Amino acid sequence: MTWNRELHIAGIGGGTGLPVVIRSLAGTQRVRVTAIVAVSDNGGSSGRLRRSFDMPAVGDLRNCLVALSSNQSLLKNLFQHRFSRGDIEGHSLGNLIVTALFQKTGSLSKALDAASHLLALKGRALPSTEAAATLCARFQDGSVVRGELQIASAGKNIERVWLEPQNPPPSPGVLEAIATADAIVLAPGSLYSSLIPNLLVDGVADAIRRSSAAKILICNLMTQPGETNGFTAPDHVRAIENVLGPGSLDFCVVNSASAPEQCKRYRAMGAEPVRPELPQLRSMGLVAVEADLMSIQGGSQGEKIRHNPARLGRLILRIARGWARERATSQAA
Repeated sequence: MTWNRELHIAGIGGGTGLPVVIRSLAGTQRVRVTAIVAVSDNGGSSGRLRRSFDMPAVGDLRNCLVALSSNQSLLKNLFQHRFSRGDIEGHSLGNLIVTALFQKTGSLSKALDAASHLLALKGRALPSTEAAATLCARFQDGSVVRGELQIASAGKNIERVWLEPQNPPPSPGVLEAIATADAIVLAPGSLYSSLIPNLLVDGVADAIRRSSAAKILICNLMTQPGETNGFTAPDHVRAIENVLGPGSLDFCVVNSASAPEQCKRYRAMGAEPVRPELPQLRSMGLVAVEADLMSIQGGSQGEKIRHNPARLGRLILRIARGWARERATSQAA
């Protein structure tokens, strides 16, 4: 059948992974993108603003606003400008602007609506909650740590995470975005500190379970020291389904490419490529999708292994459109 209606894709996550996903999709004809973003970070500029203004973290939201922006003017670049001296050293201008809008409007959602007009967004960015919730973790040795920064610094194997206060209310529009999505994409990034906190917001896990959308996990390329040491793709799935429930995911997208030279540096830091374990994924009832999704990006701190946005976007669209066509066909039968 000919595809001629708008496709709605909801991306869930935070950190650097979710902006890659939504950037790969934003601006595509007849595709509407909603980013649902974690706001539990308590480090860096976000943490300082959070403590000063009793508000959720805004750094990951800022990155998603920029990723969704269709504005190629100076303003888009200025949002990412980070000050290097004075009382505002370490703050990005975008974080300060969103914080100012929060103070002016009294609501993070309203602040983001105002920021979306400034940046002429090609989609929508929503905080998963407007509560200033704290991420907590119990490690396998029985110890408990509170705070995303403190969890990452502990370097221990995580048994489970939760938010305090527990079950914070979802931001306006979050549950509706999940309910109306044709595809729900769980983005790559820090599994326990960027992705799972969104799933702990009241009603989010239930909304995902009830949704008839394609539920797609984009698996990480590399393990994360202190958070997913030795994790395979099925380990990532199990961690998510411990929150969502067994059989909640439909697809797991894994990388097939390798980068031996770059991996040497990652291994020295305690990271390694995530092993796909395709037969195990399929035995768990998922459609395992393997593709070359890797790109090598240079920088002042050395080359980094990242998802290729263009290839990732095409793959997500192919899965989402195929799923939506099958649903439309079955409903018409």
